[in-house]
Amino acid sequence: MNSIINLLDLEDTDIEITDIQIQGQTKTLTLSTPPVPHFCPSCGFRMYSRGIKKRTINHPILQDNYSLVLILKQRRWRCTNPECLYDTSESFKFVNRQRRTTNATDMLIVDAYRNLLETSVSIAKKFHVSDSHAHDVFNRYVKLDRLTLTDAISIDEVFLDMDEHCKYALVIQDFHTGDPIDLLRSRRSNVTEPYFTSIPTEERFAVKYLISDMYNSYISYVEKYFPNAVSVVDSFHVIQWITRMIDNYIRQLLKKFRQRDREYQDKLSLEQQVPVSLPPSDEVYLLQKYRWLILCNQSNIRYHTDPRMDPHFHALMNTYDYEDALFRIDYKLKEFRDLKELYLQFNARNGGNPSQAQIELEELMETYRKSRHEIFREFASLLEKYKSSIINSFIMVEKIGNGRIYDSRLSNGPIESINRKIKDLKRLGRGFRNFEHFRNRFLYATRSAPILNGMTDYNPVLYLENDDF
Repeated sequence: MNSIINLLDLEDTDIEITDIQIQGQTKTLTLSTPPVPHFCPSCGFRMYSRGIKKRTINHPILQDNYSLVLILKQRRWRCTNPECLYDTSESFKFVNRQRRTTNATDMLIVDAYRNLLETSVSIAKKFHVSDSHAHDVFNRYVKLDRLTLTDAISIDEVFLDMDEHCKYALVIQDFHTGDPIDLLRSRRSNVTEPYFTSIPTEERFAVKYLISDMYNSYISYVEKYFPNAVSVVDSFHVIQWITRMIDNYIRQLLKKFRQRDREYQDKLSLEQQVPVSLPPSDEVYLLQKYRWLILCNQSNIRYHTDPRMDPHFHALMNTYDYEDALFRIDYKLKEFRDLKELYLQFNARNGGNPSQAQIELEELMETYRKSRHEIFREFASLLEKYKSSIINSFIMVEKIGNGRIYDSRLSNGPIESINRKIKDLKRLGRGFRNFEHFRNRFLYATRSAPILNGMTDYNPVLYLENDDF
């Protein structure tokens, strides 16, 4: 138990453990060094010991499931030369003179920032330091550069609203690995143009696929910065567009029936000269609670045929009954659902076959053009505008994830997941003011193997020995 290297994995080899005390879940070790002759570094005279000063240090690494507290017995030395009187205390390599925790704390603080659920305050509390110290330690060791562009990259914006120059940040992601390549403070051209033009030409020319939503500025990046690439419009955003249009129609329908119900209720109140409160009408109840039967992908709906008691209708009903009741409210709802399903089925069956997708898309656009519903005629115009980019989304490329390599369609699905992490980080941190800190925190927590200051073998103890505090 007297081997400090084996017990604490610390570097001082001449330290002895002179006492061990255990109280509850805390183990207290008393450490000291054997007395050896000391000579004044200033004049060379021999020094004498002025006694021992005890110093309490926290060590953040558990030992046998105990919290570890170190009591350092440091001898104080003074020069015997009356004209010098140089004074000093013994030092230990594993702790800085001005610190109350061992140098291993910094390594664990930095590692704790990998967890997006942790904040500087919670990390500081865990390691018995101030939140400003935890923040400074992270900034000292974590400064991440952008990753090299690959042949398939995804771009999307995320709302940060840090200041007037940082409203919508731009996320760039490697589609193959899912690692974020970089996070830019803004999607505005005054930020993106100098950024992309500063990337070496051969690196930009190697990009083959640029995946985005239907934001025209992103699609224009192909001509501006990636001339050898093709634009890919994510299928999710195409489906989202038509789903949103149908949902808007249903909301307007719901609004009309609510207004009708209010007028009827006011009329009854006036006739009876007392306030009347009525339950929601059948139309309002169905449109409010079951419109998902129209908006959802039909193949994802789990229809139940066994009847269940409905508290509004006071009758036994199954999923098909609700669906039929919705369609009786407005005949357009069934036609909307069926026309939407045509695109969903087309989108699902042509993965890896862009040439067939092109043929079927032409047929589908013709169907929508002939539709009697304006929503789908507008949808046909949208498909025509982004036709080539939509067809490119059926291309399959290799993707790495869950410890395996597999083929996947080009899509912005992975970057949407990344965006959620950015929003969670912002929410849990209760807002950020320093974009560079936010950027480094996000990249460090989401990259699979972040490199700290150009080094993967991170040893803060080694760096701290030469640090000035």
